[in-house]
Amino acid sequence: MSETVLSLERTTDAPREARDRVRQLPQLGADHVEDAVLLVSELVTNAVKYGPEHEAIRLIISTDDRATRFTVHDSGLGPLPEMRAKGDPAPGGHGLRLVDSLADRWGVERGSTRVWFELAH
Repeated sequence: MSETVLSLERTTDAPREARDRVRQLPQLGADHVEDAVLLVSELVTNAVKYGPEHEAIRLIISTDDRATRFTVHDSGLGPLPEMRAKGDPAPGGHGLRLVDSLADRWGVERGSTRVWFELAH
């Protein structure tokens, strides 16, 4: 298993930096790279928007022979992100529906905010 940890400053540049890094991953292949770019961008954008100010965001990329896992971690201790119900008319907040539709597996971990997803190889 290999693991890469990228520390991102909590700025509007963080999603772009994360996308650039994900595009460099050779193990994803053409089939999954754009899905990974989209989902990482969504989760990092949420961490910038909702995480605690002045705290870095970590993008952890773990790869084994079966899948690549992307974890976006910030030190926020607020409520866990939740997937909105289908048809919910509220603006925004539908990013986890996107994660649910494109990722092979995903989840949210308790403690500081960690949202992860996996794409199988």
